[in-house]
Order: sequence, then C-alpha cells, then structure tokens
Amino acid sequence: MSLELEFQAADVHGLSDLALRVLAERPRPGVLDHKLLVPARLEQLERPEDRFAPDERAELAARLESALAPLEPHVRVLDSVRKLREPGATMVLAGQQPGLFGGPLFNLYKAIHVVRLAADLEARWGTPVVPVLWNHADDHDVAEVHHVHLVTPQLDIAKVNLPGLSSGRTPISRIVLEEERHQLAALAERVTDLLGGEPFRDTALAACFPRAGESLARAWTRQFLELFGHHGLVVLEPDWIRPNLSRALADLFASDPFPHLASAAERLAATHVDVPIPPASAALAFRVVDDRRLALRHGGDGLCYDDEPGSRRPSELAAEIVNDLAGFHAGALLRPIVQDMALPVAAYVGGWGELAYHAQLTDLRCARDLPTPAFVPRLACTLTDAKLRASMRRLELGFVDHVKLARQATDSGPTESTGPNESSEPSEPSDLAARLRSEAAAFSAQLLAHRAELSALDHTLIAPLKRTRDQVKKHVERLADKVERVATNQRGGAHRHRRRLAAYLTPNGEPQERQLSSLQFLARFGTDWLDELIAAIDPLPAEHLVVHLETPHEREPRP
Repeated sequence: MSLELEFQAADVHGLSDLALRVLAERPRPGVLDHKLLVPARLEQLERPEDRFAPDERAELAARLESALAPLEPHVRVLDSVRKLREPGATMVLAGQQPGLFGGPLFNLYKAIHVVRLAADLEARWGTPVVPVLWNHADDHDVAEVHHVHLVTPQLDIAKVNLPGLSSGRTPISRIVLEEERHQLAALAERVTDLLGGEPFRDTALAACFPRAGESLARAWTRQFLELFGHHGLVVLEPDWIRPNLSRALADLFASDPFPHLASAAERLAATHVDVPIPPASAALAFRVVDDRRLALRHGGDGLCYDDEPGSRRPSELAAEIVNDLAGFHAGALLRPIVQDMALPVAAYVGGWGELAYHAQLTDLRCARDLPTPAFVPRLACTLTDAKLRASMRRLELGFVDHVKLARQATDSGPTESTGPNESSEPSEPSDLAARLRSEAAAFSAQLLAHRAELSALDHTLIAPLKRTRDQVKKHVERLADKVERVATNQRGGAHRHRRRLAAYLTPNGEPQERQLSSLQFLARFGTDWLDELIAAIDPLPAEHLVVHLETPHEREPRP
C-alpha cells in the first residue's frame, strides 16, 4: 500500500459562525469564552491536573478490563486500560453513534485522530495518554444509524438498510440483532454483490458485518477494536461504567444546572451563534424503564417527564439517580460534562459542528469548577484512488474544482458545465461529421462540373471521373462516420468520469466522509492505509486532506 497526502485549505462552506471565528484566529491560541481551548499547536495543550484518587482509577480500569476482556481484543487494548491506574494518566476522547458497518468514513477519522493525538501527547508529557472512542450506545435514534451508502459498479449510490429497525425509545445498546427478523443473510448477500470483486471484500465484511445475537452497538465496538486495537484504542460502551457515569450525573443535579445552561444559550445567541440544543426543551436526562428511554426536561419545580403532571427538584432527581445507578443517563446536552467528570479526559476530538455543543457548557463548567478539556477539531479527509485521479485528469479538474462545481450544482440546480475542457468538446457529436459529409458532396459537385471539358478532351475520361468522385465521397463518409463514433464515445466517457467523481467525492451532493461507508474502502484497500494515515497526519490538523490511495499492484489507468 502506498499513500500520498494532498493538503487543501479547510473548507469553510457550511461552518457555523463560531467555527469560522476559531479558524480566523489560527495560528494564535483559539480560546473561547470561559477558557474552552481550541488549540492550534501541540504546545498549547497542558496536562490537566489529576482529579482521581487511586481507588477511583482502580475501579475505572477494573470495570473497563472486565468488559473488554471477553471481546478478546489486541493485548495493547488491555494494556491501555491498565495504564489508567497510573497517577496522572489521561485520555484523548472522541464519540460517535454506532452505525451499521462502522458508519460513514468520518468514524474512522475520529479513531485515527485520537490514536495519533494520544501518542503525541504521551510522548510530550511523559505520562500515559490513552486513545478512547466513546460508543454512543445510549442513543435511541436508530433511523440515523441503521443504513449505509455504497457506490455500485454502475456508479449509482445505493442506500443499504438493516431491515426490521425503526426509530423508537429503545437505546441502541439494547437492540439485539436476529438472523431471521433482521434478514442478516439477505443483507450480506446484497452487500457482497454491491462490493463486487474488491480484493479485501471478505475480510472487510468479517470485521464490519453485524452478527446474530449482538447489538448494533456491539458490532461497532468489535469493528473498531479489530481495526485499531493494535494501536491501543479503547472502545468504551457507557453501560460498562454506568455507576461512574450515574454518580457524576447525580453530582451535576445536586444543584440546578439549568440557570447556567440558559445563560450560556443567551450569550451565544447574542453573538449570533446558533444554539444547537436549546436547554429549555432539551432532554437533560433519561430514565430507562423496560428498555424505553423516558426524557426528563426542565419544567415545573425543576425537571419533569414528558406529559407528566408533576415534577421534581434537581436535588430530588439526584437522589433518585443515586438509588438507581443503572437506570439513568445524561441527555446529549449534558453528556460531555458527565464524561469529563467520570473520565480523566485531556482533550476531546470532535467535528466543527460539535464545537457549539461544548460552547454551551462553558458557563456551567466555570460556575461548578468542572473540568474543561481542550476541544480539537477532528481530522477531515477525502479518499481517492487511481480511477478517480484519472477521471480528474480527463476532465482537467482538481479536487477543489470538482467540489466547487458540485456545490454550485447543488445550490443552483443541474448545470451542463462540469469541467474546464467541456467547451472544447463539440456541443453535438454529429456537427463535424455533418460538415465533412457536406464538403464531400460539394467536392463531388465540383468534380462533375468538369464533365463537359473532360468529355470534349476524351469521352473515356468520364468513367474515371465518376470513380474518383465515388471514392472520395466514400472515404470522406467513412471518416465522418469515424469522427461521429469518436465524438460520441468521448462524450460518453466524459459523462462516466463525471459520474465517478460525483459518486465518490460528493455523493448525494455531500462530502464523501459523511455519506460513504468505511466498508467500501476497507474492502478495496484493506487496512494498512489506516496505519499509514495515523503515522502521516498532524496531531492538530488544520487542513482538509485528500488522501491518494494506491495498492502496490495498481496502475493508474490512462485518461
């Protein structure tokens, strides 16, 4: 496997005002209100103060090791967990909902990024820094994660769903997949056909495909342990440390967090920053009863369940949580704080869209003297292969050119203009051929105009004149036919090149990393490129990477 990186400026299209503000401040320290650090250089990251007693560290490590050991991960995963017992040990954390076949490509990039950043910080600080991927298995919106998009051999985008699933109130961790109900064999057959003869198809499916008897969340955990376990990546399901998380959640509700959440929302709105989770309507916590999540929101004297006439004060909810450590978990708004209270997090790796979530929590963190890990914008990539690069050369397009044209098409509707060289192609393939035929007919007429002169000279010259006319006409018409075929083939070829770029680089008009499944590229290129990318990236990437992949046996086709 060979890998080459092409650095592109960070794409600001669609970013929030908050993210644009941070980008504009680089390379200066990116510090938002109340000391939420968005570092631009590694030296801006300082090792956080150790808040955990030895017995707390021992309990955390024991719980994680007990949960991970039955999955038989790489020995380095368990080594990472044991490191958490050491005083001052920290972690780099990223989180994501567990999607089918590992979800979109950016799931891989989060794992790659935390592995690289943790290794660099450990070398810099001289104390253990563990890479951790948080599996958002508590989430219940199955419709967001039960499907993937794959590019078919015909360059169409196929949406592949896991049958038998729909959104409800059941946490993803508690939905166990069954062979018959979820049609796993039929799904495997369809995906195998879609992937065609990709060289690593079978090994990729073995790693990524969910198994009967496991949840979608567990399949995701297993996949990322298999792909990155040799780097010591710990994949963490919240149920494994539920008591730790619940105690943190109870501490958070010991006094009402809502005023601080509301003040932060008002402050962000005043600076024209969209508030992603309005605290007045957000589910601040959930209670799980009979595998159903019941939301607790602000209202009444503190918090109340949806459609419940009464309410309870935050301190009363805190007592309920302590008495039922397995039955509660944080909502999306408070989850980052609960994670940081229960885990020794030094830095959180997230997408630019997640930045506003963390900015909403700065008032509460400051008022309660809670930890505030640095926020590191995650690695952003687009993958190409030899065929894609050949298509870009054929259309005389660079990566940025194609993205701009695709965006224009999305913003303003379909357009015929798809590349700089299109103006050089005939608007109608038959135009040149028609002109050749017309000129051949005109030349035939000019030849016959000499008939009288030739007959006067020698009447036997008339037959050679006609043969010459017929031969010229025949050869020109053959040339015209060939021109027409070539022009038609070229237009058809250009159309296929454009389809390939659209399908792989901007599928459904969206960035590749948010649409296409990691399964597609694992089936084509295997896993060696993941290790190469970990070694090649900057731990604090500020640019979009175009990653050119090519196997040792692959030759770039001619344009």
